[in-house]
Amino acid sequence: MLTAQDIHFSQFYTTPLTINPSYTGSFTGDYRAGINYRQQWGSVTVPYKTFDFYGDMSFNKNRFHKSYFSAGLIMVADRAGDGDLSVTKVMGSGAFHFNPDGNKANYISFGVQAGMVQKSVDFTKFYFDNQWNDAGFDTGLPNGETYSTQKISYPDVAAGISYSYSGSENLSIYAGLAAYHLLRPQDSFYGNTENRLGIRPAANAGIILKITDKIYIYPSMMYMSQKKAHELLAGSMLSIELNTSSSNQLFAGLFARFEDSVIPIIGYQYEHWRAFINYDVNTSALKSASGGKGAFELSITYTGWYKKPTDKIIDLPCPRF
Repeated sequence: MLTAQDIHFSQFYTTPLTINPSYTGSFTGDYRAGINYRQQWGSVTVPYKTFDFYGDMSFNKNRFHKSYFSAGLIMVADRAGDGDLSVTKVMGSGAFHFNPDGNKANYISFGVQAGMVQKSVDFTKFYFDNQWNDAGFDTGLPNGETYSTQKISYPDVAAGISYSYSGSENLSIYAGLAAYHLLRPQDSFYGNTENRLGIRPAANAGIILKITDKIYIYPSMMYMSQKKAHELLAGSMLSIELNTSSSNQLFAGLFARFEDSVIPIIGYQYEHWRAFINYDVNTSALKSASGGKGAFELSITYTGWYKKPTDKIIDLPCPRF
């Protein structure tokens, strides 16, 4: 109960602000809002549940036709296990997108996030060795734990950099590097000042390839690590336009979390709205206990314009396609 794994989603491409602050405002449009829901380990007593909401906007993106600023907000709530281990995070996010050549083909983006995190746990819902008697566990007995609090709060800071290219009609590229928990905040219910969150580096990259007038593929990957924990996700999506406009598309794809799960996904876009559903099929050594049950995820994203520009729109590649 001293530490817990950082919040993560299999749909990393639909949670841009959680993998790199520099992706704030990096999309085709002026503003967007998204929600993500994840339920993991449905075979355990209390499944792990994570909810994420974010919104971001850009300022004068199409007026200057060059560099621009953007800002956003992300709120995350996570609940895990019998002891109601809960994490609530509220972070402000900002980014500057530098266009070195003036033709909107190349962008170098810099982003930062800052906010507060609160963690809580209910120790009365756990069973400890000291509460065992010959008849079973008696929660009325002292648990013998020396925790100093059941709730902690701390400031958190992250930063990132990314590059995107969209100068070709048939090819777009993006890649980014970020680091989270730069302040290494204290993370202990027992008052242990030496127990601090490890800095979490994260890297991701992707390509958008136009195969035909109506078919695109989106190979992408994401890697992050924290202390001795590592995660690598990779796979690809395919989209088919259902009419002459890209505002009506079907998506399907397959990803893998290495040494853990296989992740099929489907999605649909209608005008400003996109929705994706995936299921993580557990393939690790835990599959005998989980019965192959991994995690279910749902994401919904809305993207819009203040006033849609009359000149040609150049799509900006980003993790959410």
